[in-house]
Amino acid sequence: MNKLRLIIFLSVMLIFHTANSQNLPSGSLVIVGGGLEPDNKSVYSQMIELAGGAEKASFAVIPSASGVSVQSFVSFQKTLISYGVKSENIHLINIAMVDDDSTTTVDEATWSKNGNDEKLAGIVKGCTAVWFTGGDQLRTIKTLVNPDGTKTLVLQAVWEVFDKGGVVAGSSAGAAIMSEAMIGGGNSIAALTHGVIQDYKGDDFPEGDGMLMTSGLGFFPLGIVDQHFSQRARIGRLITALFHEKARFNLGFGIDENTALIYNGKEKILKVAGAGGVTMINTIKATISYLQNLPKIENLNISYLEDGDVYDFTNGKITPANGKKSTKGNEYYNIKNPGQAGVFSGQTANFKDLITKNLIDNKGTEKVQNISFFEENSGFLVTLTKTPESEGFYTDKPSGNDRYTVTNILMDVTPVQVLVTPLK
Repeated sequence: MNKLRLIIFLSVMLIFHTANSQNLPSGSLVIVGGGLEPDNKSVYSQMIELAGGAEKASFAVIPSASGVSVQSFVSFQKTLISYGVKSENIHLINIAMVDDDSTTTVDEATWSKNGNDEKLAGIVKGCTAVWFTGGDQLRTIKTLVNPDGTKTLVLQAVWEVFDKGGVVAGSSAGAAIMSEAMIGGGNSIAALTHGVIQDYKGDDFPEGDGMLMTSGLGFFPLGIVDQHFSQRARIGRLITALFHEKARFNLGFGIDENTALIYNGKEKILKVAGAGGVTMINTIKATISYLQNLPKIENLNISYLEDGDVYDFTNGKITPANGKKSTKGNEYYNIKNPGQAGVFSGQTANFKDLITKNLIDNKGTEKVQNISFFEENSGFLVTLTKTPESEGFYTDKPSGNDRYTVTNILMDVTPVQVLVTPLK
C-alpha cells in the first residue's frame, strides 16, 4: 500500500452535533494557539491566501482582548506587510478595554463602547479577513456582545464577512472566542479538582479556583478549542470542558503555540499549520464517574496532528501530510518501561512525547502512564493505550524537527494516592 496516500478512517469522529456539512459556514477560520512568530510562513501564507491573496487581501484588526491594543495592531500590521499585504488594506478597529501605555495622546480604554460604531462596522464589512489579537478573551465578549446578549454592529459585520466566504482569525484569546462554548480561564489541575464555574463576574479569573466556562462567539461549530495547549498543559481543562458540554459537543481541539487549526470553508476540511500540533479529543464513548469527589475518566479517544495533516469532518478521515510513513513495524524506539520524568531523567514527559515517542513510535510497550500531583500524596494517573485502531505516522523534517500523526489512542484519567516508603 502507498503509505503517502494512506487515509485513516476515524468513525468515532463522525458523531458530533454539526456533522451535516450543509450546516457549516462557507467562510474560513485560522485559529492560532498563541505565540505566532512572524517567520511562521505556513500559517501566514495560508491565511493571506484564504483572504484573497496578498494583492487583494484586506484585514480588519480587532485588538479588543489586548492590554496593549495599538502595539498589537502595529506588530501584526508589520508582519502582514512583510508577506506582501498592502498597508492601506490593514485597518485598526478601535475597540479595547485597557489603555495602551505606548500612546500618550489617546486613552484606549475609551474604546470600550465602540462595538456599536457604524463607521467601524462599515470598515469591517469591506474587508476580506478579520483578526482578533491575544489578551483576555472575556474583554472581547464584553465589548462585542451587548448586555442583552445580542451582537453589536461590529460583531454583526464580522459575521457578514464570514458568511460571504471571508476569513475570521485570531491568536490566543482570539482563538478562545471561536468556540460557542468558551473556556475563560483556569488550569488543568484546578479544572479536574474544582470543576466548572459559570457565574464569575470579575476581570481576572483566579487560575486555581476551577475552570471558567462561558459563551464564545461561535464561529467554530465543530467543538471546543483551547490554546497554548502543550506549553501550559491544558489537556485536563479541555477534557473537563468537554464533559461539561457533552450534550452539545464531543470534540475538543487543543492548539499549540505558533500553530494554527485552519478551517477551509470551501473544501470543508481542517488543516494543521505551523510549528506545533493539534490534539483532538473525542468523548463520544468516554465516561466519567467520581471517587472522593474527583473525576475518573475512561475511554477518551485521542489523536494528534501536525503541520500539513488534514481532518475531513464530513467523513471523519485523517490524512497525514505528504512524506510521512507508518510507524507500525518501523518503530524507532524499543523501551519496555518508559520512565517518569524527574531530575535524574534526561527524558521529557510532555504530552506530545508520551503519545509519540513513548507510545506510538515505541515497539516496547502498548501503554504509557504519567502522574501529575495536586497535593503531597494525591494526583491524577494518565494512562495512554494503543488500540487495534491506533495508527502512527512519522517523518524527519529538513530542519531536524520530528513530525508525527497519531490516531485513535485510548486515554484514561484516574485519581490516585501515592505512598512512598523508603527502603530499609
